[in-house]
Amino acid sequence: MVSGVRRWPLATRRARKPYVWGVAIGVAIALVMLSTALADEGHAQGGASTSLGGGGPLLWGLVSLGGVLLGLVGARAVLVRGMAPAKSRSDGVGYLAAVGQFSRNAKLFLGYSILAELGGGIWSVMFNLYLLRAGFSLSFIGTFWLVNMMCHGLMALPAGILADRYGRRRSFFIATTLSVIAQGSLLFTQAPAAILVLAGVAGLGESFHGVTGAPFMMDNSEPKERAHLFSLNAAFLQFSRFTGSFAGGLLPLLWAVLLGVPNLDPTAARWALVTGLPLTIVALVPLAYMRERPLELAHSFKELLNFPRMASFKPVMQLTLLSLMVGAAFGLTIRFFNVFFQESLGATDGQIGAILGFGAIAGAGAVLLSPILAQRWGKVRSILFTQSLSIPFLMLMALVPSLSAVTVVFLMRGAMYSMAQPLRNQLGMELVTSRERGTTAGFTHAFFDLGGSVGAGMAGILIVGGGFSTAFTAASLLILVPAVLYYVFFREWEGQFREAGAVGVPAMASR
Repeated sequence: MVSGVRRWPLATRRARKPYVWGVAIGVAIALVMLSTALADEGHAQGGASTSLGGGGPLLWGLVSLGGVLLGLVGARAVLVRGMAPAKSRSDGVGYLAAVGQFSRNAKLFLGYSILAELGGGIWSVMFNLYLLRAGFSLSFIGTFWLVNMMCHGLMALPAGILADRYGRRRSFFIATTLSVIAQGSLLFTQAPAAILVLAGVAGLGESFHGVTGAPFMMDNSEPKERAHLFSLNAAFLQFSRFTGSFAGGLLPLLWAVLLGVPNLDPTAARWALVTGLPLTIVALVPLAYMRERPLELAHSFKELLNFPRMASFKPVMQLTLLSLMVGAAFGLTIRFFNVFFQESLGATDGQIGAILGFGAIAGAGAVLLSPILAQRWGKVRSILFTQSLSIPFLMLMALVPSLSAVTVVFLMRGAMYSMAQPLRNQLGMELVTSRERGTTAGFTHAFFDLGGSVGAGMAGILIVGGGFSTAFTAASLLILVPAVLYYVFFREWEGQFREAGAVGVPAMASR
């Protein structure tokens, strides 16, 4: 047997076949259902029709239900049987068994993850479209996200320092409070300046979320269970966004009927977004029951602000550079996918919600494969492969004229790219000492959002000047380069880390 490559025993491979085929067939059925629902794509641009595609609301309801059921069946197959090697299964250890061994705080955090993106999914579908229907230009939307992500990025480092000084739990409450107040306020003003100011306030709140999650998971888990916790957290966030995205596509129709206005009226979109705000608040409930584990917190801000003397200074700077590029790609693409589907392919609100929802399901399923990839190839090689494989699908999205075909390509892109997310987060936390994790997350998140703000601002210009293909091409380069650099920067460290079975201060942090 080749060293470092783990092979499943023959009996285990045979036992896994029904589950692998079950998941594969489920995915195929989901894609067929989705393609059927999008079959009327040539007539999607209609003003007042309440149909959500060729088959109408009934078919879309069946698609939604089928997607949820397939997701649950696939998740069960993966969680219970498909993701654990034979030895682990005989010991009762797999994803579900690993969850049973998580700390109380970790379980509550996963509960938070299930609820956190319900409101976010609604906003991801409808907010850009709301601004367009309210009379704002695509360039203004780019400026909105530039301001939002710029403020998000500028606050991320202070938020990380505060988390290292005072703990993580408070950051979640600060984040949600600021975000809900700002989001609720900007829906009831039409003044461009006020909208941009509120975009900045929302970004300040969101920054606390971004820098707190990964350090919290590291602080409340053991090394052997971190791969499962990071992957499950990412998957639960995606499942939550799936539900929110479907709701985001259907709520404007409901509000249009209740208010007696056309489907594309901005009032219907506004109240659909308002509906998402209470869902965001509900996510705080699991956090209220958390009791933070005693941590080795920094003794003073002076200690944290002396960045060059950080034990982990070199890897933090490398991670920061990589986050800057990945964030720019995010700003160029993901912030504008809903606009892309509407403007380039004529998708309706319901279709956009379903597409983004199925994209979240594809990402959630793919994320669950991350621990297997990390075990077989290591984190840095897995990041290199998965990020690179997402690029051809991103490029195809701008070239294929069919909504059904683009949807399938979009799902594949999301699945490939999502696998890398928990691996990047876990790797970043393992590279640094425990007392510097919040500050590290602050650095990386700050530059992710600063890159994203520049990318979003550029996207408005590139899309207007050269179409979505220009923006997607630039984003592809910004995805490929950091994928390669992750391998160049950290492959040697990961080899030493795995050989030593490191616990505590990572090898790179102690150099």
